[in-house]
Amino acid sequence: MDYQKLAQEILHFLGNETNIDQVTHCSTRLRINVIDFNKVSLPDIKKIAGVVDAVYQAGQVQVVIGPNVAKVYEAFVELLPKVNQTNLSSQPQEKKGIFSRLIEFISGSFTPILPVIIGGGLLKGFIAIFVALNLLTTTSQNYKILSLIADASFQFLPVLLAYTAAKKLKANPFIAVTLAGVLLHPTFAAMVNSGHQIALFGLPIKAVNYGSSVIPILLIVYVQSKIEKWLNSIFNDTVAMFATPTISITVNAILGLVVLGPLGGYVGDLLGMAIAFLNNTVPWLAPTILGAFSPLLVMMGMHYSMFPIALQSIAKFGYDSFFTPAGLCANTAQAGAGFAVAVRNKASKLRSTAVSTSITALLGITEPVLYGVNLKLKKPLYAAIIGGAAGGLYAGLTFVTSTAMASPGILALALFAKTPQNLLNAIIAMIISLVVSFVAGLLIIKADASTGTAVVTNEQTATLTAITAGQVVDLAKVNDETFASGALGTGLAFNSKTGDIFAPVAGKLTLVFPTKHALGITTADGLEILIHLGINTVELNGKYFTNYVEKDSQVFQGQKLAHYDVNAIRKAGYDPIAMMIITNSGKRTLVLTAKAGSEILEKRTVFQVTD
Repeated sequence: MDYQKLAQEILHFLGNETNIDQVTHCSTRLRINVIDFNKVSLPDIKKIAGVVDAVYQAGQVQVVIGPNVAKVYEAFVELLPKVNQTNLSSQPQEKKGIFSRLIEFISGSFTPILPVIIGGGLLKGFIAIFVALNLLTTTSQNYKILSLIADASFQFLPVLLAYTAAKKLKANPFIAVTLAGVLLHPTFAAMVNSGHQIALFGLPIKAVNYGSSVIPILLIVYVQSKIEKWLNSIFNDTVAMFATPTISITVNAILGLVVLGPLGGYVGDLLGMAIAFLNNTVPWLAPTILGAFSPLLVMMGMHYSMFPIALQSIAKFGYDSFFTPAGLCANTAQAGAGFAVAVRNKASKLRSTAVSTSITALLGITEPVLYGVNLKLKKPLYAAIIGGAAGGLYAGLTFVTSTAMASPGILALALFAKTPQNLLNAIIAMIISLVVSFVAGLLIIKADASTGTAVVTNEQTATLTAITAGQVVDLAKVNDETFASGALGTGLAFNSKTGDIFAPVAGKLTLVFPTKHALGITTADGLEILIHLGINTVELNGKYFTNYVEKDSQVFQGQKLAHYDVNAIRKAGYDPIAMMIITNSGKRTLVLTAKAGSEILEKRTVFQVTD
């Protein structure tokens, strides 16, 4: 593969180098923060040979490459000029919601350090295997030295996170590392271990062991970024050279020791209590849910929100009882569903893709089979959810735990080798996930003898529900010739009573108009639905409209998408009628199940769409 050419093509459709703010990568994806998303062409990126998929999630353009992502990343970075990142970021950027910014922050902080967390975790697993095989004794120097090597990335996790979080927030990374060093300093650790009260100028300091902690340093670096930005705004360059670092280190260190560190410690303790409660009362619940829905979390970029919880569990209890065990089951289930597609398919290209990507999933890399096979055919994804839940349930009932985090697959079984029984249960959970998803896939997928293409046994492709509560209106009767003529497609209109707008179908939000009055959803099988709120309301420039979702996010059927003030829009002289248009029905059969003039509730079925 020509990685240089691949990187050049990706960069071109991202709007070229002047549109790049930050870039990093995980085990399968390029993760790129762009300055202006309007310059990005995701459809063109998806068509590039060597790209599995491209999505916009958690404020990032994520280009799914697969196992060769590191080589593509290196080629991509070589194409970028050595520009000042601060200058780049001063240009106008897309506004993001609080939750999206939080996920983006967590993602940007954790993604760069995943290799050392995975490497250290796997080494800990291999050490456990060596001990079980009597190749190492826990009293030997070899064991102690290997253990400290394996534990280093976890013990000094605050230092690693300090650097990456500061880079993400554009704070001084070396000051951030220094602040982490304050938390881990041997003198402070000795004060904590002494059991005596600690105070600075009469201010009490809570005795907290910050080794392996996550939340305290993230809070400290966040406050550091705000303080440094303010300091740089009030000092000229000459004074800022010595004043900003001195004040930043002193103020943030004191705030960290007195307020932010203990606050993060309290949050960590609450997370620990919640984890302990689940482990002691319903140990099967979290692994079952995560085993089933991990693929959806990955698609939405929300799996990063689980990292602090899993690491907190490892730091407090020495194990992770749900995130990594559930990931092991979910990844294996993806492979099982992919193998079912290969068995049911006669088309050599799809079959070979399903086999190769399923093998990769067994090794812990699921994006190729998820985006390249299971999500495209949709029903195999359902099979994977069933298999992941079954394996996760067994893992929870037998309390399978891992000693560290990793991208779970066959190679990561070392993480479960702390006891032979735990390893055996992890393997059984994998087998259950693989077999159940494979069988479920065979049951709901059949091969079309004429085309050799895998198809689902149920020919119905979509059920559309009402986007709002109110009176149903014949689309032909709306006061706009373009919509009424059906030029844009078949659909329905609603006189909304509440102004609350809900997704009529699950899919990807491919359109969020800047003036908030129009949204577009594309389903997994390509059905395109336009939601248009009011006639000529584009002239209101977003006034009276509120959107709760962002472009390129995945939405579920019935999810609240938006709200608009029907009465205010009517008083402003505009017709507030809400329209739902199927813009590419093609050869599909559309069966209308709602009558014009009837009162209807949101989420009630209004269209049945079949092939």
